[in-house]
Amino acid sequence: MSLLDGYKDCIDGQAKYTCVCKPGWQGERCEEDINECENINGGCSQRCSNLPGSYRCLCEDGYFMHSNKKDCRDINECALRPNICGTAICKNTQGKYECECAEGYTYNSTSKNCEDIDECAENICAQLCVNSPGSYSCYCDGKKGFKLSKDMKNCEPVPVCIPLNLEKNYELLYLAEQFTGIPVLYLKFKLPNVTRFSAEFDFRTYDAEGVILYAESLDNTAWILLALRDGKIEIQFKNEFGTKVTSGGKAINDGLWHIISVEELEHSISVKIAKEAVMNINSPGTLFKQSHGFLETKVYIAGFPRKVDNSLIKQINPRLDGCIRAWNLMNQGHSGVKEVIQEKQSKHCLVTVGRGSFYPGTGMAKFHLNYYNLDSAEDWLINVTMTIRPSADTGVLLALVASERVPLALAMVDSNSSDSQVTLHLEQLRARHQPIQVNISSIFTSLNRLLSSSEQLSVLHEAMLGNVVTYLGGLPDVPLGATLVTAFYNGCMEVKVNNRQLDLDEAIFKHNDIRSHSCPLVMEEPFNS
Repeated sequence: MSLLDGYKDCIDGQAKYTCVCKPGWQGERCEEDINECENINGGCSQRCSNLPGSYRCLCEDGYFMHSNKKDCRDINECALRPNICGTAICKNTQGKYECECAEGYTYNSTSKNCEDIDECAENICAQLCVNSPGSYSCYCDGKKGFKLSKDMKNCEPVPVCIPLNLEKNYELLYLAEQFTGIPVLYLKFKLPNVTRFSAEFDFRTYDAEGVILYAESLDNTAWILLALRDGKIEIQFKNEFGTKVTSGGKAINDGLWHIISVEELEHSISVKIAKEAVMNINSPGTLFKQSHGFLETKVYIAGFPRKVDNSLIKQINPRLDGCIRAWNLMNQGHSGVKEVIQEKQSKHCLVTVGRGSFYPGTGMAKFHLNYYNLDSAEDWLINVTMTIRPSADTGVLLALVASERVPLALAMVDSNSSDSQVTLHLEQLRARHQPIQVNISSIFTSLNRLLSSSEQLSVLHEAMLGNVVTYLGGLPDVPLGATLVTAFYNGCMEVKVNNRQLDLDEAIFKHNDIRSHSCPLVMEEPFNS
């Protein structure tokens, strides 16, 4: 820098001189630059840059200089460059800008796009997690007895709120051990000096139809069927002399114990209830022929040994939910049967039961029902009435399943309050719909609601026009997120659909643990004196 850079003029004086400096300079000879930035930042709002004999105000990135050359003003990048954030939302801030995405998304500055955050990769859920655009959902394995906690992330066991009396007695033979209708017990007799068939036992049921006992000869040519139809005893038999079917007596499906006896006499078959004769059926000849001095007979309890539909005189549903005790077959007493039953819990009957169907929280029943509205060929109708007595606070009551979708589900759900509630789940999709009415009436809950929202009912309408399968008490394996609740229902329930009472004995599938026509009673609290 030259000594003359700050010099402007020289004033001559007596034996001296005075240098006149340019603005921004000082010193005897104007050789010193004045640093204006040291005095209140030169008046600059942001940065001050000193120059020889001068200075200049500068702005930070994201700001521009006002016309007064001192004040910096914010640059609105969002307005200046509308596409600066791509698919994200541009938010202007002082001196800069931010690209914001909706919750559940993160911004990719390279592609300038909002990308979904996979929360499931962060192990945010205790058991099962389903990621979705901008969100996620935690699920619990309901089929293993878990439900979602209040924090919507952790899982907890579905609690039993109302304990039921599940006491069993091995001396009570349960007749509905297998849903398939196969016999619960098979006995083979080869008896000398016995010429006629006989059976006596105590019997208890709420069921209206099913096979109690089926006996046949070794060559299967002669047989006798003891069954229940409309709650009354029915006898069918066939031998070399012909066939016969008859029924009579009062209805005995009242849940009480009744002594039943069937005895082949010389010319008839006698049926007694509580030691009183209710039927005497003429029978020409003996029911089963002796062979080499022995009467050989096969006896099947609560089922058929094979498909005998073509042999029966009158078709019958073999499934029977009931119990027998104190049996005496062919005058042989228990014949070691008690020891066989004692070894297997599934053959034991509950000591006390009431009317209804019992879902123990381990399985479901499956029906193929017709929901077409007879008043309109293009419409469908769902009218459901339920009587429920839940033992646990969470579980699927009824669900319609189409392929792997669940367009409609009714479930018990813990409402995080003192009571549980029945909730309705509808899958959503855009399509035409028809209104439906769902009526749920129960001991503890009731729901009467007319549903007509096109958003809610679109998938349901689409499914109802195709093939839907009805499930009671639970769901098959469906994708996560198909419905909110997957836990099996635990408790008693009776269901009527479109004025038809559903009989679990008529289901196309039912878990063996579900009891079609008997429900355990509520466990009585111990008396405290």
